[in-house]
Amino acid sequence: MTNIKMEAMMSICVMILSVSSIYSTPADECPHNLGKSDLYTYGNVCLKVHYGNYDWVDARHQCQKEGGDLIQIRDSGMQQFLQRILSGQRSEDTGFWIGASDSESESHWKWVAGDPKMTYSHWSSGQGPSQSGFLFADGGHEDCALMKIHDGFRWHDYECSLFLYHYSFICQHDKSVHSHTHNTNGQHGSTTVFRTQTFPDTTPLSTDASIPTTPPGTDSSIPTTPPQTDAPVPTTPPDTQAPISTTGEQ
Repeated sequence: MTNIKMEAMMSICVMILSVSSIYSTPADECPHNLGKSDLYTYGNVCLKVHYGNYDWVDARHQCQKEGGDLIQIRDSGMQQFLQRILSGQRSEDTGFWIGASDSESESHWKWVAGDPKMTYSHWSSGQGPSQSGFLFADGGHEDCALMKIHDGFRWHDYECSLFLYHYSFICQHDKSVHSHTHNTNGQHGSTTVFRTQTFPDTTPLSTDASIPTTPPGTDSSIPTTPPQTDAPVPTTPPDTQAPISTTGEQ
């Protein structure tokens, strides 16, 4: 019974470690071009924090160059996770651009991925769908979302490309599902690795080897047969003509 209990406790510990790993920072699960610094994982996505001074348009362009897009915070779990990892980091940063905008339709906010509507939001009072404007009276030019550190990480709407609004930003990327495989062979994507290992090493090479050996054997037999058939043809007529001429003389 003691061994059974110990095995059960070990199984529970493994499960706890597996669950907690969704909040780890394993760089091998993320695209390699993201590096290792300021890189996090949440669920099935990788989050890359970029510090600096960017407007929303430039920030999104940078994320897209890396192969991702600005972060889309679709649930309270991700919101709380961001608050934990960003609290106490680089005190000079007061906000982070996120991937929400209402540039297509005023007050109709949606994620850059194209979701028809936002099922979760963390807007500050008077911001987002209920915005009242700041520099602009009607708020009609404040089409991009910023997560403000000093307002409890609540979201605010800002002008997308005004020189006054330059902040840090967070990119979101899909995890590299087959990263462990391409680490072994130095190639990106396990599909390419499996294809390289399977086809050249088995079927194509054996098929190519049998094809060139067959024609030479066929060609060598073809020229040897005609000489044998040509030889009997000329010898037969003289034999048949000799008896015919002899019979005529008698």
